[in-house]
Amino acid sequence: MMLKLRATEEQKEALLRTMEAYSIAFNITSEWGFRNKQSNKFAAQEEVYYTIRERIPDLGASLVQTAIHCSCEALRGCRCRTKPLRRQHAAMRYSKKSIRIILAKGFASISTINGRIKVDYDFPDYFKNKYSSWSIYSCVISLRKASRDFYLGVVIRKSDVQATPDDRVLGIDRGLKNLVVTSDNEFFNAKRLNAIRGRYAYNRASLQAKGTRSAKRKLRKLAGKERRFIACTNHALSKRITESNNSFFVLEDLKGIRVKRVGSMKLSNAINVWPFHQFEKFLKYKANGLGKHVLFIDPRNTSITCSKCSNVHRLNRVRSIFKCRSCGLELNADLNASRNIAEMGRSLIGRLTVNQPNAPPVEGRTLEWDSGVAEGRCKCSSRGTVDTIVGKNCC
Repeated sequence: MMLKLRATEEQKEALLRTMEAYSIAFNITSEWGFRNKQSNKFAAQEEVYYTIRERIPDLGASLVQTAIHCSCEALRGCRCRTKPLRRQHAAMRYSKKSIRIILAKGFASISTINGRIKVDYDFPDYFKNKYSSWSIYSCVISLRKASRDFYLGVVIRKSDVQATPDDRVLGIDRGLKNLVVTSDNEFFNAKRLNAIRGRYAYNRASLQAKGTRSAKRKLRKLAGKERRFIACTNHALSKRITESNNSFFVLEDLKGIRVKRVGSMKLSNAINVWPFHQFEKFLKYKANGLGKHVLFIDPRNTSITCSKCSNVHRLNRVRSIFKCRSCGLELNADLNASRNIAEMGRSLIGRLTVNQPNAPPVEGRTLEWDSGVAEGRCKCSSRGTVDTIVGKNCC
């Protein structure tokens, strides 16, 4: 949740100076960690904490510790092979000790090098009605350079989420042609998304080739629009799915799919810009907020296994059509894969009770097999999909 701070010029100056001091603390830690090939935050704090406090006495102890921890996380991410450096006015992470936020009252008490400042923020009525009772988990303060406005990024958590009593399972297959195909015969086509991304790519290439001052101004104006459009699409899609009458959403574990080159260069490039992880992240937090669960299964053979007779053959799938060589089932390949994912999810839920004596009641139940999900003949093929981001039942 992003909240715009209504800071005065004096408060903005204090926040800018705090960002600069925070960056110095970050860079001191990264210098020590890179030199000693060490990313342990406890060792780093023991070595550089007092050095930072002597150099920047006005920076609060809590902010110094947070800067050290952020630097160690960056060092761990690059395995100390490079020295991570922080921009002068990059976003700052705040702990509970260095910031106090009361969502219902609309103000924040923020620690700076000039002491505590009390800043109001814009809190929309939608947020106020929905999130006022939620607890603050973490905060980040960022600067938008173009407008010189500060924004407060707040991660909130709902502690009293009640698990849904329903036992319905929804299998979700993600792809390049269809963003999502669900096991209840719902298609979300990627045609519009790919068309808009192609238009942005063409415009960027044309403006970069021109290279004039007006072209560079246009590029700056276009910066971030494609990213925000994709995020908006994934938000709408994940919200539509999580609000369905299902308690468990099953996805393929696609971790590491971008490590190796797959097929042609065109296919590899398409996979590299595929926003599957963002959709997964949005789906998880929206489902958790509703007391629902997201599970992951092994993706092997989900596209070439028959959802009716379980026959596995690599020739069962030809492009977007699945035709079983054993029982003759013919339907859209992505829909068949989503039904296989749903079935594997049911098997996984049935094993959740093993080694989990303190599991919640919903996780402890064994689900009954729903034969109607895996049986039946679908004649939609690829022509049954829709051209909009939010689809409809295919059959």
